[in-house]
Amino acid sequence: MRKTIGKKIINAAVIALSAVQLTAFPMNVMAVDTAADSAVTVEESAIKLCGGWFESAYAEWDANAIGSDVHVSVAQAGDSVFTEVDSELIRGTRVDIPGLKGDTEYTVRIAGSQGNAEFTAKTMSYDRSGYAHYNFEGIGGYNDDGTLKPDVTVIYVTNENKDTITYNGKVGLYNIFFSGKPKNVVFRFIGSLDVPSGTVANDGSHNDGSNMVYLQNSSDVTVEGIGPDTDLKSWGIEMKRCTSCEFRNLWLGNYPDDGIAMTGNVDIRSAHIWVHNNTIERGYNQFAGNGHVDADKAEGDGSVDMKWSEYVTVSYNEFKDCHKTSLVGGKADQMQDFITYHHNWFNNTQSRNPRARNAHIHSYNNLFSTNSEYGICASYNSKIFSECNYFEKAVNPLYAINMGKDKFSGTIKSFGDKFDNCDMGGEYAYKIAESRNESVTIPNLVEGGDGYDNFDLELYSYDIQSPDEARASVMELAGRMKTTANSGEVKIPEQNPDVEPVPQDDPVILMGDINDDGAIGVADAVVFSKWLLGSANMTEEQGKRADMITDGELNVFDLTALKKCIIDTLSK
Repeated sequence: MRKTIGKKIINAAVIALSAVQLTAFPMNVMAVDTAADSAVTVEESAIKLCGGWFESAYAEWDANAIGSDVHVSVAQAGDSVFTEVDSELIRGTRVDIPGLKGDTEYTVRIAGSQGNAEFTAKTMSYDRSGYAHYNFEGIGGYNDDGTLKPDVTVIYVTNENKDTITYNGKVGLYNIFFSGKPKNVVFRFIGSLDVPSGTVANDGSHNDGSNMVYLQNSSDVTVEGIGPDTDLKSWGIEMKRCTSCEFRNLWLGNYPDDGIAMTGNVDIRSAHIWVHNNTIERGYNQFAGNGHVDADKAEGDGSVDMKWSEYVTVSYNEFKDCHKTSLVGGKADQMQDFITYHHNWFNNTQSRNPRARNAHIHSYNNLFSTNSEYGICASYNSKIFSECNYFEKAVNPLYAINMGKDKFSGTIKSFGDKFDNCDMGGEYAYKIAESRNESVTIPNLVEGGDGYDNFDLELYSYDIQSPDEARASVMELAGRMKTTANSGEVKIPEQNPDVEPVPQDDPVILMGDINDDGAIGVADAVVFSKWLLGSANMTEEQGKRADMITDGELNVFDLTALKKCIIDTLSK
């Protein structure tokens, strides 16, 4: 557990003596031929993959080129102050760096026992459109620019420590969520996580709650996966009476009950909830129909369900092969309201995309592919505005009906939707508007029920794409992290063509030989230390020999590399 993503790395000409004594990460020390105007700091093949993603950056490297004891630091491009990345974010030969500003270029440095590498990458910004952010800033543990909030607590959760982590006197993820009341916390999940200890066992004796973890009475919480491989294997999370919570970059599947759910009660609702950029596949319960577990739970009970919740955004998720995808309101007396679905991919989902009761819902720029039962379902007095969605091979794409035992139907206003090879079904309570701001009249199918109330004429600010543009965006960006967008650039300094080459018989500069006595020793480190403290001068030639990292700057890292070189020399 820690309060920040890392420690600031000092990079200045004058620093305190205690800082000079810090042990920084080791650097390669090498002799540089004077024929090179600027030294190449990394072999291009050292970086195998790098780039920016949503408010994050990532890289993978060649272990032989970088070596062990790897440290990574990051700074905005052009900034000389680098922040060291938490060691938990470095896994083998990969690093993932969350908490960066969106739409910003960063420089990332990787240093190990065998070599160094550097690259630049530009991040992307998450799309914060939707009801969750309506008149509300900073959902979860992050600011709206992508950086961590002040004084946030970051907890790293792995399969090995998930039952032993501590917070607020509670031990284990299940207990922390259930009774620790997390506030202003970012939980960073790493790798595949099995079912945490403490959950109701999925043994066929319980109809509800199997393998569920309950986040209760919490606020300003982010639960996020690190990198492209965070899996919640056969379990789910339900928020109860929570405010300002965010779930992102996770994979969920084979959950016996719900994947992600939220609820409250008549007095306290869950509010300002943002579920985005996750990949959620079908659930699985092998005990369905055994007399204790309902038969219709064979593929789980819901991928993202909500009851007694308001101001919710579900965006940029891929729902893949799900049966019961998203239920809004479980009963006629449950109230939930102001919900946005945008840029989700309902990929071969059967139903509930969503199925809604008692709610106002804005559904826009989603992709519906091969939905075998129905697409959007408005039941029991719900009102849905469907805008510029792309429906392909969908059955009943606009399903406004009194479904099941519901007394009343819901209503749907559609504008700009595209229907590609769809079966529109029967006479349902929807209307295709001729213009975006048309005030429509859509009566309930059952007398006494609510008609459409044109709530869409006063919405939040958002950007709309055409259905074809939305389809392309969703297929590229929906779901958990992909490592194909915004590829980074490895920095390989080029030779200056205007510099005259030095004859081959010219002497080679011995890096670190600051006093020019033909050897590297303690005297060189003393001169460098005094210069850093401002109590000694160095000539331009001495400065070239002191630039151990060959990055054109002189700082504590060069001194550390020099000290390592001296130690290596003395030990031979």
